[in-house]
Amino acid sequence: MSSQVSVPSIDEVENVNGFPRYSEAELKRRHEALREMMDANDVDVAIVGGATAILETSVQYFSNWPPLVESYFVFPRKGDPTLVVRLWNHVPDAERITPLSDVRYGGDTPAEQAATVVDVVKKGVPQLSRIGFIGPVRFADMEVFKRDLNCSDIVDLNPSYQKLRLIKSDEEMHYTRIASAMNDRAVAAMEAEIKPGMKEYEIARIVEDQYLGERGTNLIHFTLSTPMSDPSVCVPHQYHPDRTIQSGDAVVTEISTTFWGYAGQILRTFTVDAEPTPLYQEMHDVAVKVYEDIRDSLRPGTTIGEVMDRAEAIHDAGFSIWDDLVHGFGGAYLPPILRTRRTRGATHPEDYAYQEGTVLVVQPNVITPDSKAGVQVGNVLHITAAGAVELQHYPVKLIRCG
Repeated sequence: MSSQVSVPSIDEVENVNGFPRYSEAELKRRHEALREMMDANDVDVAIVGGATAILETSVQYFSNWPPLVESYFVFPRKGDPTLVVRLWNHVPDAERITPLSDVRYGGDTPAEQAATVVDVVKKGVPQLSRIGFIGPVRFADMEVFKRDLNCSDIVDLNPSYQKLRLIKSDEEMHYTRIASAMNDRAVAAMEAEIKPGMKEYEIARIVEDQYLGERGTNLIHFTLSTPMSDPSVCVPHQYHPDRTIQSGDAVVTEISTTFWGYAGQILRTFTVDAEPTPLYQEMHDVAVKVYEDIRDSLRPGTTIGEVMDRAEAIHDAGFSIWDDLVHGFGGAYLPPILRTRRTRGATHPEDYAYQEGTVLVVQPNVITPDSKAGVQVGNVLHITAAGAVELQHYPVKLIRCG
C-alpha cells in the first residue's frame, strides 16, 4: 500500500464558524438519549464534567465543544442546557463552536466554577431531588455540589452513557472513518520511512505528519523496538524511548488518530531490514488467525463466549497475551473489555451479545510465556447486520521496512 491512502471527505462534515459541528439532528438524538437516561433514573438534572483527554470526550459529545480544561455541561430534564467554560480565553471559541445558546464563564478557579454550576442548577431546577453525573468530576467539586445543592441523592449515569457510546450513529461513523483513514496513512508512512539508525522517538513525527494538516490530532501512537534475535519487550511503550533502531529489529505499533472526538485504531508489526525470525513469524501467524477468526464471527448476537472460544488458539499454540484482546471504542475505551479465559476473562458475562452498530477493536497481542517477545495486529470493526466491517484498509500483514 502506498502512503497515498484516500481520506473520506472532511468537506462532508458540517462546518460552522470555521469549525466542525455535529448536525442539529445528531445533537438532538444525543440529548434525547440523555433525557431517557434521566427519566429511567428519576434524575432532575445531569451534570457532565471533564476536559477532552486521551479517552474522555463526554462534554464534547453533548455540546460539540472539546474543552482543554475541566468544564461542565449542565442538562436539566426540562429546559435548555448550559455550557460552563473555564478560562476566559477559552470562552470565545466555545461560543463559536457549540450550538448551545447559554455559554457561561465558570470562574478563575475550580472552586469558583463549581459555584457557577451550583448557581446554574438552582436557577434552572428549583425543585431538585436527584442529580446524575457523567464523566470525571473533581472530588472537591462533588463535595460542593452535594453541600450547596442540598442533595445527597446522586446517580452515576456513566454505565448508561457507556452503553450509548458503544453504538454509533451514521454521522459518528463518518467521523470514525475519517480518523481510521488517517491511521492507515500513518502506518504506510512508517513502512516507507523507518530505517536503521533512527531513534524510536522519531517515529512520532512520521505518524503525526500524516494527519496534523487535515485536522487530525493524536490520541495515541505507542511503539516498541527490540532485536528479533534477543527480544526484551512484548508490548508497545506509551512514551517513546531513545533506543536506536537496528537491522533485525521488530517494531510494533498501536495508533489512534482523533478527528473531532472520534478515533480509529490500527495495530501492526514490522521487521526492519530483515525477514522475520521463525518465532516472530509464528507469533504473527497466530495473531492474524485469531484476529480473522474473531472478525469473521462478529455479527449482531455474537456472544463474548464465542469470541473467547476463538481466542483459545493463542494458548493452544503455546503463547499468551498482554494487552486486552477486544474492547469497545470511539470517544472512550468502552466495555465490554475481553482478555482470554486464562488471562482474567472479561468485564461482562460470556452470554453478553453484541448489538448491531457496535464499534470495537480486535487486537491480539500475542506474546511468549516469558513476556520478552510479542507482536500485535488489529483494527477497528463496525458490527453491521451483514457482519463485521473493518474500518482500516491497510493490509493485515507482517510489514518489512528499512
